[in-house]
Amino acid sequence: MSALSRIGFLTLTTVGSFFVLSSLGLPASAEDLPQNLGPVGPDEPIMTEVGAKRVIAWYEPDSDGCAVTAVAWNRSDAGGSSAQRVRIRLDRGRIVHLASAYNVKPLNLKCADDASTLSIVEDGELVTLGMADRPMD
Repeated sequence: MSALSRIGFLTLTTVGSFFVLSSLGLPASAEDLPQNLGPVGPDEPIMTEVGAKRVIAWYEPDSDGCAVTAVAWNRSDAGGSSAQRVRIRLDRGRIVHLASAYNVKPLNLKCADDASTLSIVEDGELVTLGMADRPMD
């Protein structure tokens, strides 16, 4: 293959790759991050926003409940230095209430009655985490 045809092949490959990647619908910026409000199965992420924070939460089945991990960070933080992680074990059918010290609607995550899913819920019995000294906003 001559040098000119290699350059043409590489150019075509590069342009083709660009079109394939752009057609995947990848977010253009941090402001366009995907949302997944659940319910989700084990090791699948719930992705949402709470006030000025982005939140990713997932769980693993744990005997009679859900071992939940949630990570929150400032939407404007490109470096991730504002990230906070909380881990909690929820019994089946229980809800954890992730709240901010600011007047922002809280995030309530529920472990299903059979521990098969984790979902965002609006009402219910709340198990409060001691997060008052580490606000989400």
